[in-house]
Amino acid sequence: MTLSSQDGRGRGEAGRPVSVAIVEDHPITTESLAARFAGAGFSVLAPAPRLEDLDVAATPDVVVCDLHLPGLSGAAAVAELHRRGLLVLATSGVATPDEVLEAIAARAHGFVDKAAPSHQFVPAVIAIAAGGHHISTRLAGFLLDDAQRRPLSRDEIDSTERDLLRGLAQGDLMDELCAEWDLSPPTARRHLDRIFDAARRRRRLHRPSPREAEVMILIGCRGLTYREAAREMKIRESVVADYLRTVRTKYLASHPEAPPSIAPSNAAGQWARELGFH
Repeated sequence: MTLSSQDGRGRGEAGRPVSVAIVEDHPITTESLAARFAGAGFSVLAPAPRLEDLDVAATPDVVVCDLHLPGLSGAAAVAELHRRGLLVLATSGVATPDEVLEAIAARAHGFVDKAAPSHQFVPAVIAIAAGGHHISTRLAGFLLDDAQRRPLSRDEIDSTERDLLRGLAQGDLMDELCAEWDLSPPTARRHLDRIFDAARRRRRLHRPSPREAEVMILIGCRGLTYREAAREMKIRESVVADYLRTVRTKYLASHPEAPPSIAPSNAAGQWARELGFH
């Protein structure tokens, strides 16, 4: 959860209503969230079923974005919203832990499971609109597991931050944890900032390079052969194979549940789709 966010009032600085946009292709979910936000005093923009349908001139305080959308989706959709200067709360009912963490790496400021009660979205949006982060119970578990599986060699989260994640993963509220450990709101926010920063750096270590991403698109998405990809990229077939082997290594490093014997082209295709490459 977030700090001091239980009053449910959708007000920002100077009492101005917090504005929120919903990018979601399921009408029932959209209607439920829109009603909850309006009831909490938010200014709700016209919902968009696809990212491409969101008014490019719109400047909401926060965009609630589903991670499985038609068109641009997942981490790629979050990255595009961030490029526009918008703050994002990611949501999904079916996203894998890696898809959620890729969204965080793409600069989402929080994640709430779509199956969570709609009232849980209100404090998340309030915190993000104020420039903070939101860690739901499910996201806390993902972040803690990722830190344990792939620890950083430097500037890793400290023991207090791990304890915060453990408490949040167990369903404790951030305000309760701060009161129990005598953490001031500014100190707690710094811990949350460090948790998100470490999660993003952890993912960047395993992110495909631009040339690797190009190979992933050509072979994983378009189905080209090694020879055809090499011709399009103006490189040797052996270099294409080298890129794919590196992609496979990075994929396995960030997907420990994947079979170690996965073929490089299959790893490239699965990861390309997960990252929203086209």
